[in-house]
Amino acid sequence: MIDSTDAKPTAVVPIAELKNVTKQFELPNGSELSVLEGISFSVQQNEVVALLGPSGSGKSTMMRILTGLIPPSSGEVLAYGQPLHGIHPRASMVFQNFALYPWLTVNQNIAMGLEWMKLPESDVRERVKRSVDKVGLEGFEDAFPRELSGGMKQRVGIARALVVEPELLCMDEPFSALDVLTAENLRAEVLDLWTDKKVEVKSVLFVTHDIREAITMATRIIVLASNPGTIRVAIPNDLPYPRNPRSSVFLTLIDRIHDIVSNAIIPDEPTAQILHPSRIEALPLVSPTSIIGLLETLDSNKGTMDVFDLASKIGEEFGSAIAVVKGAELLDFVDTPRHDVVFTETGRKFLAADVNGRKALFRQQMLSLRLFGVVTNMLRTQEERQLPEEVLIEQLAILFPHENPGRLFRTIVAWGRYGELFRYKSREKALYLQASEEPVQQT
Repeated sequence: MIDSTDAKPTAVVPIAELKNVTKQFELPNGSELSVLEGISFSVQQNEVVALLGPSGSGKSTMMRILTGLIPPSSGEVLAYGQPLHGIHPRASMVFQNFALYPWLTVNQNIAMGLEWMKLPESDVRERVKRSVDKVGLEGFEDAFPRELSGGMKQRVGIARALVVEPELLCMDEPFSALDVLTAENLRAEVLDLWTDKKVEVKSVLFVTHDIREAITMATRIIVLASNPGTIRVAIPNDLPYPRNPRSSVFLTLIDRIHDIVSNAIIPDEPTAQILHPSRIEALPLVSPTSIIGLLETLDSNKGTMDVFDLASKIGEEFGSAIAVVKGAELLDFVDTPRHDVVFTETGRKFLAADVNGRKALFRQQMLSLRLFGVVTNMLRTQEERQLPEEVLIEQLAILFPHENPGRLFRTIVAWGRYGELFRYKSREKALYLQASEEPVQQT
């Protein structure tokens, strides 16, 4: 581990840096899932950096590698220009789910952040007192987590991160579990701590899926693409604090990032599948029920919606909503000009049908996807038209090295069951076709 006494930052050396970092995780079947690829970026002094991207783009993994919580598969991790071994000596983390010990009081939970430093008890008490004061927890020092609201619990998490007097404060979606007003209040308080230099923190790095949150807080926004996670673009944000979310400049920046993120996930240009017919496209990891819910929401809004408004309407975070849109688009139920989502004629026909009619049309559209052609062809060649789960998962790992084959398998089963394309025996862990269920393959 870097000795913090020897690792003082300078005006030009980043507090933390990744150079050409790649990260793979080994899956239960022995294959590898690539989460990050070729990531190079740094956190300089005196900036607030947002990592913005859809679910599965590796935002949290990037942060954990940068702070030394997990190692990269390849590439370099630096702290103040030196190779990082172990935990970053001047970074601390605030987690999304609070991560408090329920049997400890507020003061005791905060003091846990200092345990590794082996400080005298008097120093621990003084530091905890200062942290409590900074985040407005006075009067709650002896309370237990069960007695606190979500906002107060996150204040404890922030205080625990600040008690070590870090220069880099890392926050992993710290406000996503809070109600809107509490989240807005805590954002403002964190910014006040940083801008007023009330703490040792020189820079802040946070993960978010909320574009408005990124623009409100960050001086630099890193937009990620997924599967595997890569940096799509870095956007400087020099709007003065406090930022007015109704100003024309703020709204223009929202539109710009909307377009970047939308095009990263549902591009306007022809997809690789169309340009390269031999390539098979993976399914978004969404259920048929979610797709139907999206269509019903569109129907109640005259058949067209902005994708970001749609995410709010269906109660999904942006990345999850985009995945649902992609699923509907693969089935030709919707189209996505720019960042709008609009009904197609097939989508309207689906929604107007009865239950059996919907299943038949869903099955018809599934069979236009090459992935389901592969699955049904594998089923036909198996004895008794039964395909063991492990066989298909192994094939998916080969076809889609950047996907989680287990999750993709479960999605295929959900779609196939809804469309009555095949059945799944959970006891035998196998898909199967009956003679009467042989699908008519689309050409």
